[in-house]
Amino acid sequence: MRAARLFLVPVLAVLSLTAQESAISGAWLQTKADDIAVAIQSTVADMNFIKRPIARGRLTKLNPAYKKVLIAISDKEVLVKLDDREPIHMPPGGASAPWTREDGEKFMVAAQVSKDQLIQTFKNEDGERTNIFKLSPDGQSLTMSATIKSPQLPKPLVYSISFGR
Repeated sequence: MRAARLFLVPVLAVLSLTAQESAISGAWLQTKADDIAVAIQSTVADMNFIKRPIARGRLTKLNPAYKKVLIAISDKEVLVKLDDREPIHMPPGGASAPWTREDGEKFMVAAQVSKDQLIQTFKNEDGERTNIFKLSPDGQSLTMSATIKSPQLPKPLVYSISFGR
C-alpha cells in the first residue's frame, strides 16, 4: 500500500500540472485583430526611402492576421500551428530547438508555458520574434501579442490578435 501511495502522489502531481498547463491547448478562431498594416507602417516610417519598402514588404508577408491557431501542450512537447502553416514543435520548459520556416529561414525556437500563458520565441541573426499567448480568466479567449525586433528596424513591430473557442 505504501508503494502505491509513493507512486500515485507523483503521478497525480504531474497530471495536475499537465491539466493546468493544457488550459491553453485547443483550437482557437480569430475574433479580432489589430490593423497590422498600420503597425507595420508605424514601425518602418522612420527608415530611409530605400529600405522602407523592402522592410514593409517583408514584415507584411511574415505577419498575417492569423485566422486560427491550434495549440497542443504535453510534457514532451509544445506544438503551435497557425492557419495552414506547418506546425512548430518545441520542447517544453524554455529549451531552444532548431526550426526552419517554410521559406528556408532558420531559427532557434523555444516555448515557456505557465498556467495561463505560452511564450514562444524565435531567434536568428536577423532578429527576434516573441509571441505571447495569454488566456483570459474565463478561459474562453486567447490573445496573441507579437513583438518583432531587429537591428534593421528603428523600433519593434508590436500587434495583437484575439481568438475564441
